Amino acid sequence: MKSILQNEMKDFISKHITIDSHQAKLGNDNDVSVLKLESSDKTVAKDIIQFIESGFKFVLDADFSPSKNKQGYYDIFIEVERNQDLPKNIISLTRDIENVTGMIPWTFSFYKDTKNHKLTHENLNNYIPTSQSEYDFLTNEEIDEDINKFFESSSINKIQRNGKTVTLNKMYSKHSFDVVSMNNKVTEGIYKIDNSSQSESDYINSWLGAGFKVIKLDESFKVSKDNKNIILKAKDF
Repeated sequence: MKSILQNEMKDFISKHITIDSHQAKLGNDNDVSVLKLESSDKTVAKDIIQFIESGFKFVLDADFSPSKNKQGYYDIFIEVERNQDLPKNIISLTRDIENVTGMIPWTFSFYKDTKNHKLTHENLNNYIPTSQSEYDFLTNEEIDEDINKFFESSSINKIQRNGKTVTLNKMYSKHSFDVVSMNNKVTEGIYKIDNSSQSESDYINSWLGAGFKVIKLDESFKVSKDNKNIILKAKDF
């Protein structure tokens, strides 16, 4: 909006963004990501909405609450399509907002997670879902228990999860993976049977121990056991 001057809204917008803690209006939650900002001024909230709606093709909808929340702020809701460009689009959105608010030390949190993270492309990639399967995985409150049960018969002695990343530890080695999905029916993807892919699959199978079946699927690995599966993308080999 040409009527908004640079830094005109300085100190009126909160530095924190909550992601996917509210339901989407224009689609299913696993298809649409809802970002929430806060403003201490109702007029500023309205102007920010107009600013956002006028300049971002990837924004599906933007609105603000007409009344204050319990903390005394006006909520600003921004709906963005959930896809591989979501982290990049969030960065783009916040950088352009800074044209009218000045530099902000942005932080974000995802869903029900109370931990705040610095807003960087790397952190967004690690903590927010960019696909339906990742959303279903990251919002499943029993996922850590499911992962532990899945690997309980393996030779893994310690499992650590940090957002999408799961690190499996053995006595003298460990490997980190991004979890793409778990216990979902695999209907898409190309199974790779070339020598390199087969060698990697055989290594993971041997590393986990007996009872698991590992197949290279696109750039990920499908690990199966007892009619259950987990799709993992290796981070360190």
